[in-house]
Amino acid sequence: MSENNQPITVWKVLSIIGEGVARSVQLIGEGANAAVGAVQSTSIALRDAMPVTEIITLFNTTDKIIRFINRETPRDTRDILGQSHVSLKTEQAAGTWIPWFDPPRFDDFSRRRIEIVIDDIPVLFIWQRGDFVYWSNRLDSEGRPAKAYKMAGVNHAGGQRTLVVRNDPESGYSAFLAKPIAT
Repeated sequence: MSENNQPITVWKVLSIIGEGVARSVQLIGEGANAAVGAVQSTSIALRDAMPVTEIITLFNTTDKIIRFINRETPRDTRDILGQSHVSLKTEQAAGTWIPWFDPPRFDDFSRRRIEIVIDDIPVLFIWQRGDFVYWSNRLDSEGRPAKAYKMAGVNHAGGQRTLVVRNDPESGYSAFLAKPIAT
């Protein structure tokens, strides 16, 4: 008998247990939703807090046609004739952002880089990490930069830049960043 002198039945016990289980599931669900929301908010805040380096003009000082490929944003792909320049401005953007590759936050280098390709061979890989823009001219066996070099010129992350691609007969292809040049 219960306190109210009513008989305790199996159904009442199961009902009370069921209510407890339902409330526990509800609390777990609310907690999981709150955790997911916190992760998403942190991700957005982190992304918004990182400086964006935007290439608005590309100069090709070589005698070859180069292909500029942004692996993160394939719509930004361009071919640039030798000894010429091109604006990377589109209807959607003032230029193209240099992708972030900063493991472990941003992994998968195959999608997080800009490539400069000449005669179907990638000769330069460009990305941002921390406070600077970097480049490499070769990848290791895992498809990551074999050695990273700070980009010459205005190499701090953040702001608009002009990318200049050059070829030295002795040291090969390289690039540097300059203050934006209007085209």
